[in-house]
Amino acid sequence: MIRPILIAGFGLAILSACAPSIDQRPVYATSQAGDALLRRQIAAVLTEHGVHTAAIGVLRDGKLVFEHYHGDAGGAPANAETRFDVASITKTVAAETLLRMVADGKIDLDEPLYRYWIDPDIAGDARHRLLTPRLILTHRSGFPNWRFLRPGGKLAFERDPGSGYGYSGEGFNYLWRAIERKQGASFPALADRYLFKPLGIRNARLTVDHADQQNVALGIDEKGKRYDPGCRPGFCWKDGEWSAAGGMLITLRDYARILSAVGDHTGYGTQLALERDRIVTDRGDESVVDCSLSLTTCPEAEGYGLGFVVVDQGKRRAIGHEGGDWSQLTLAYMHLPSRDGIVIFLNVPMVRGVTPMRDLVRLLDPTSPYVSRFEKWASEARGRPTIIH
Repeated sequence: MIRPILIAGFGLAILSACAPSIDQRPVYATSQAGDALLRRQIAAVLTEHGVHTAAIGVLRDGKLVFEHYHGDAGGAPANAETRFDVASITKTVAAETLLRMVADGKIDLDEPLYRYWIDPDIAGDARHRLLTPRLILTHRSGFPNWRFLRPGGKLAFERDPGSGYGYSGEGFNYLWRAIERKQGASFPALADRYLFKPLGIRNARLTVDHADQQNVALGIDEKGKRYDPGCRPGFCWKDGEWSAAGGMLITLRDYARILSAVGDHTGYGTQLALERDRIVTDRGDESVVDCSLSLTTCPEAEGYGLGFVVVDQGKRRAIGHEGGDWSQLTLAYMHLPSRDGIVIFLNVPMVRGVTPMRDLVRLLDPTSPYVSRFEKWASEARGRPTIIH
């Protein structure tokens, strides 16, 4: 049952007899006056919560129809050329690149990866022979999120591959180490060949380069200290290192190109897109919509497809990903079949970004399943640190 809902924020208060229908399209600026109002509302949210740098975009029918930039990057105002660290949204680039390689016959979703790569930490565990691209893309590798979170810092299986959900950045890196060895080319080179160049993307960066700071929204801590790309308090990746699970630098416009291609499955066709969007993995407590909340319309199904979070709301599906790290909070998704969507990149200490992210999603797309997602996180963040993938 859809219950009465109170939407409050950005100086607005709307009391309705029922929640908005999911048949409605997201809210867009459709006139000069509407555009100006939307910009004022967005600016109020970002300023109130101390967001340092931000890029917000709205897509309609796969086209970027609205952009808003906030704050500064490298001493200059943020703009369309500003690149953001998008955290785990990087995984969608890893997935999109792989799907194009599958369509090109370079790799099979179900081939064993041990033929090409075995991490030394698990060489003595025969379960490494079960790992496939499909299991890893649907977060059923059995790995932890990161090995450094385990005692001793070594990679190990926490469950049998294929036996259940376990979000894992390690899995994505494992997958691409194997593909690199099979193809004789690095993950960044393959992403450039199969995804970036075909879409006309020239300035995205997957490898760490501490000197590449021009028009970059640098990470910033609670004391206002800025960090080089690839760095965080107490740690820096080495120049030239990469991750298929996080850390990509990209502009709003370039990621909108990728999201648009996801919507019309450019590069691999309808049949593989249906495989991509088939919900395989139940995320349990990490689901986008917590159906126990009182102000929630429960989706028909939700979980992971091939590298993407999919929320099936019956007449439409949301496909996308969110990302959160120490100084980033990001979200990008598209509704299908309409190909309407939003992209939000926030450069702010992560936990502090949860509430403005909720307010921005609510403003741009009030029937979005992610309103519930970030409302729950905002409530949790008031009591303890929030973990966002």
